[in-house]
Amino acid sequence: MTVPQAKPGNAAAAMVQIRSAAESINKALPSIPMGTDFYKDVSEVAVKLNKLLLNTPNDPGVQAGHHLQAARDLSQSAPAQALGRMFPQQAGAQPGQAQPTV
Repeated sequence: MTVPQAKPGNAAAAMVQIRSAAESINKALPSIPMGTDFYKDVSEVAVKLNKLLLNTPNDPGVQAGHHLQAARDLSQSAPAQALGRMFPQQAGAQPGQAQPTV
């Protein structure tokens, strides 16, 4: 009987999620008051996770997946900003008024 193995695609997806979690922890850490038990615990987790990630090979597919996930997260977190970039209003235009054509 063989032992079930994780599929390579699933392992790569897991690495993308773990790298994303590490980035989130690293970004949040400066906002936690230093000297608190919570800061100490989160800092220890961040150090362990960062060491673990440094010892894993950088697979180009995993990196591409990570960048794709980051782009998805960005676009989902700011849909109004994305629309604003797609359809910028002209300076001085009032909402509900027709904008002059050039």
